[in-house]
Amino acid sequence: MSSPLNNVIAVVHPEDPIEWFSEEGGAAGKAAPSDVKAVRFVACTEAAQGMSYSIRCGFKALIADEPALDAIVVALADQPFITSEMIAELIFYWSKRPELDFVATAAQDADGQSIVLMPPAILSRSMFSSVMLLEGDAGARKLFQSPDFKGCGLVAADRTTLLDIDTPADMELAKKHYSAFFISG
Repeated sequence: MSSPLNNVIAVVHPEDPIEWFSEEGGAAGKAAPSDVKAVRFVACTEAAQGMSYSIRCGFKALIADEPALDAIVVALADQPFITSEMIAELIFYWSKRPELDFVATAAQDADGQSIVLMPPAILSRSMFSSVMLLEGDAGARKLFQSPDFKGCGLVAADRTTLLDIDTPADMELAKKHYSAFFISG
């Protein structure tokens, strides 16, 4: 939230009570610094049908707010360790290379055999119509593999920032990482 983004929209399920977020613009119980922008929540009535519906909902809301938008950064709520510096690096890299349709985060796959492009990622206007055609539980990752788009991946300096919490085991790992950060930090 303290990144150079102009707008921050959180796409949520319509029944999400949003108790986890404070009115000050930060995690519940934490006051946000004055330079942090507010988050606007957008309820996606089709969220249960898959990730593509939430992504499209967020894109529609951002484009409605700013029709001349050049790019949109997609970050996932289940990646809590993404930093404002990572977002800033994506934006900076993309702004210096206007020929790119996207700049994504790069990491080795679970087997360590190949590189996978993933969020957070910045997607330029040239990709907006294709994003709006995504279906099911697919995100923009399949677009990164398309020959129709030119992009690149920036390797995350710290692989733990990409932790994706999808299971109870992932949550336990995240708790350990969070605790270790605050004990050593």
